[in-house]
Amino acid sequence: MNTDPAAWAAAALLLGAWLLFTAWMLRKRPQTPADAARTLVVHASQTGQATDIAEQTQIRIEASGEPCALIEANQLTPAMIAQAEQLFFVASTTGEGEAPDNARRFADKVLAENADLAAKQVAVLALGDRRYPAFCGFGRSIDRWARRGGADMLFPLVEVDDLARADLAAWDARLTGAGYPQRTDPPADTALLWRVTALDRMAEPVRNPQGGLCSDGLYRIALRPPEGPPPPWEIGDLFELRTPDGHVRDYSIASLPDARPEACEVVLFVRRVVDGGVVGHGSGHLTDAEAGATSVMGRIRTHRSFHPPTGDGPLLAIGAGSGWAGLRPHLLLAMGRGQRCALIFGERATEEHGPLLAEMRRWQVDGRLERLGFALSQGGGNGPYVQHVVAQWGDDIRAFLGGDGRILLCGHMAMGDQCLNRLSGLLGQDWIDSALEDGRLRRDFY
Repeated sequence: MNTDPAAWAAAALLLGAWLLFTAWMLRKRPQTPADAARTLVVHASQTGQATDIAEQTQIRIEASGEPCALIEANQLTPAMIAQAEQLFFVASTTGEGEAPDNARRFADKVLAENADLAAKQVAVLALGDRRYPAFCGFGRSIDRWARRGGADMLFPLVEVDDLARADLAAWDARLTGAGYPQRTDPPADTALLWRVTALDRMAEPVRNPQGGLCSDGLYRIALRPPEGPPPPWEIGDLFELRTPDGHVRDYSIASLPDARPEACEVVLFVRRVVDGGVVGHGSGHLTDAEAGATSVMGRIRTHRSFHPPTGDGPLLAIGAGSGWAGLRPHLLLAMGRGQRCALIFGERATEEHGPLLAEMRRWQVDGRLERLGFALSQGGGNGPYVQHVVAQWGDDIRAFLGGDGRILLCGHMAMGDQCLNRLSGLLGQDWIDSALEDGRLRRDFY
């Protein structure tokens, strides 16, 4: 345990800051109706980062005395666009330049059509990651749509790489240049000091087809604030890690929000990533920790698009590796409610009875999992992979889900896209589109 008085004092200050921020966020503020607003801040977000920035942007615009409405992209209609005089877009990208789930309807119904924006002022902030080919692809498509419609662009497109502080500062500077004052009451940073209470290796290291190390194991990590219970969270929310060198990384919370605060802890499953012999910024920081002695900085962040799927129909969970963290609390919730559950899970495993898989097998033996399928590859690029098990289950998936079934997908983007393609072939694209639209299909890819 860290006994440094300065560290404990810092923790107390941070806890106080978080409480102040909570009170500030909960205070009542008049809301401008979106269908009557002259200024709209539109957010398209898969994990919630874009939503956070959009909320901050709205508050800053309102600080100038200008009424402003915050709206999710899927809720934006041509009538609202016609009514508005200014539109600020904060948009993230998912997949290969695709719209986040809360902007799919907007992309299909609004962006696909030409709009008369000649009398509108528009600004676009695009969030992305240069490690992926379609960097800021969806934000760029909004920018092209606005320019094609003849909008008066308040300033050029601002692109943000991996939440880089300099890129976000450029957005702030553009807003200042457009006449919006700096906020006089900025919210306190909600990051807290968290003590690592447990760290256990759940899966062994993995090598790539060339023999190089690409993963130095998968770890279960438990975190608690030094004093008191963790802040509340919902199933599907994320733990946002802040590394000492300024990097920000998101990890799914694998534990349930416990009704007993004294028993509540945040559990993560973290793959220790190795790329070219270099350990990942976030995974290295967490897995280098010493249980009971190391503390890390982070906060719990809402991840609305991966909250429990709507309805109470049968639940099919599909994932691999550290994606287990995202699936686990959803399955615990559904099994606890007596709902039918099935799981397809993949891991690069050297043997079938490691600690990561033991819990899943126990659920099947107990009868809580109606069906369990594993894709245990040995590395080398030969599989089998999760999408192969989806294909093997075939028509059984259609029979299990029926018309009201629910699907959860969590894991690497390549795995997720392959599985979605297989599911589309089995269930039909209309089933997939309908499930995405009404929240029966939730996905969290990285």
